[in-house]
This record gives sequence, structure tokens and C-alpha cells, in this order.
Amino acid sequence: MRAMGGRPTVNGMSEPKQQRSRDSFAKVRAAVLELLHERGTGQFSLAEVSARAEVSIGSIYGRVSSKVELLRVIQGQEFDRLDVETEERVGAAGVGAASFARATAEIVTVYAEILRENRDLLSPFFLLGVEDAEILDRGRRSGDAGQAVFLRALLAAAEEHGVDLTRERADWAFEIFYSLCVRYLGLGVTATASPHDAYAWPDLLERLSRTVYLTVSSD
Repeated sequence: MRAMGGRPTVNGMSEPKQQRSRDSFAKVRAAVLELLHERGTGQFSLAEVSARAEVSIGSIYGRVSSKVELLRVIQGQEFDRLDVETEERVGAAGVGAASFARATAEIVTVYAEILRENRDLLSPFFLLGVEDAEILDRGRRSGDAGQAVFLRALLAAAEEHGVDLTRERADWAFEIFYSLCVRYLGLGVTATASPHDAYAWPDLLERLSRTVYLTVSSD
């Protein structure tokens, strides 16, 4: 009698085996994200990932050839998620606001909050990108995509409120905003360094919003 098993798929792996593989890699992914959060860098071994995930080293090597490849895969998955979230949240910010100043504040606040919420993910990959061109390139693509969403939202708000805003001024406003956020959040520094604390977060958001508004409103 033929053994009862999962239905074979195109690649020859039964559905239950595919599900087990997905479940196993989900544990690996969670373990890597935890270690990135704890260490603030990619300074950990596949053996540590294996132990944390309770998954064999062999099963990890069945999916990726090295720790570097594993980090690239996870960065791709997480940054894809982040790109979608940024598009949805920043893209909707400022729509229908009572004034251009209010719209600007909403756009700035939403984007800054996304960066803050994802600091423990972004910061290690800032550091890893220094030595890995693929990680650097993937990070830049997300950075460029986020900038484009920010600019579209800002320019749309300006049009809605009858403000004459050039692309050049909008670009400069983003550069100021992003540079200050990166500095405050300590993105790209080791976990031993704490975010800049000269201002409380709400105070920083208020100052950022005001700075961006003055930049895009100046003649």
C-alpha cells in the first residue's frame, strides 16, 4: 500500500515538507532579527542563529550558502515590507489637512515615526552596507523609494494648498529632514551608542516639522 503523504509538487517536494521548510526558515528569520536587535550589528554566527531558532545548521545551509546570503535574504524581505509600509503611511499623510503647515507636519511625523519604529532593523544594515555592496545597494533602493514617497506627498500637499513648491526645495527639505533623523536615531552606529538625547522625541518632531515647513515655504 502506498504511504499516505503530501501531494508531490512541481519541484518534487511534498506540500507538508514545503510547509516544514517555510516554518523552519521563519524561525531562522525571527532568530536573525532578534540577534540584530540585541547586538546592533551582524556580529553573530550561524551557530548562534541555529541555537536560537532551534533549527539545525544543515537546514539553514539548505536554504542559503552563507551567513552573508542569509542576511541579504532577510534584508530583502524586511525592506520590501518597509517599502510597502512607507508607501501606504507616508503616501496618505497630509491629505485633507487644514493647512500646508499641518500637512507638512503630518508627512514629517509619519516618516520619522517609521524610521524610529524600525531603528533596530535599519541600523545594523547601515553598518553591514559599509562592507557589503549588495546590502548597501538594497538599502539605497529603499532609501530612494522612501524619498520619492515623501516628495510626492509634500508636492501634492503644496498643490492642494496653492503653495508654489519647486522640486529643488522639496529635495533639500528632505535632505535636512533625513539627515537630522538619522543623526538623532543613531542609525549606522554600534549598539553601544545611544540615540541623540538633546531633545525629547516630540520636541524633535515639532522642530523637524517647523524646519521643513520653513524650507519649503521660503522664497
